[in-house]
Amino acid sequence: MNYWILTTEYPPFFGGGISTYCYHTARMLSEKGHTVTVFINDKSVENTIIEKLPEARLIRFNPSIAKADAFLGNETAISYAFAWLVEEFIEKEGKPDVIESQDYNGIAYFLLQYKYCLFDWCRDVPVVVTMHSPNFLYMEYNELPLYKQPNYWIGEMERFSIQAAYMLLSRSEYLLSELPKRFVINNSSLHVRPSPRPAEALLPPQA
Repeated sequence: MNYWILTTEYPPFFGGGISTYCYHTARMLSEKGHTVTVFINDKSVENTIIEKLPEARLIRFNPSIAKADAFLGNETAISYAFAWLVEEFIEKEGKPDVIESQDYNGIAYFLLQYKYCLFDWCRDVPVVVTMHSPNFLYMEYNELPLYKQPNYWIGEMERFSIQAAYMLLSRSEYLLSELPKRFVINNSSLHVRPSPRPAEALLPPQA
């Protein structure tokens, strides 16, 4: 299986659980014989850099390559750049079997818009969205202004991605129980998948 992951965090970049989740997901998939490619935005690179890691092919790209920052805000331009780059790689290499994206900041928003507009390059590629901690939820918990720009529209991008995903994965039952209190989830393909950990991490320490 050819598996692509879209993320804003991947080691050695600092971040929260998204980085750790993506690393272990890539590692476990590759150990089972699957081909894994990870796309991550990185403003420190000039254009695009491809690295071959033991667990995956890592593609670091500067979001400005899509030239959307001239008319979109920062987070929205990053989402557009993800879709732009995925299209570029599909045209060069063919379609992957699955694309997985984080929910955070709605980075799959434009890719899913292209799918629902029936663009041929992506319309039959399943896009799975994994929920970690959407902006609109953690901002509410932290008592931050939900309706301040661009917070509101980033939340709308996250909500659309949750609704439009081929499959929705959640790290916990708690997150799935909280979202319906705020809006109706029409996506019926909901699954709880705890964060992956390698088997050796569960073994007791050796004496």
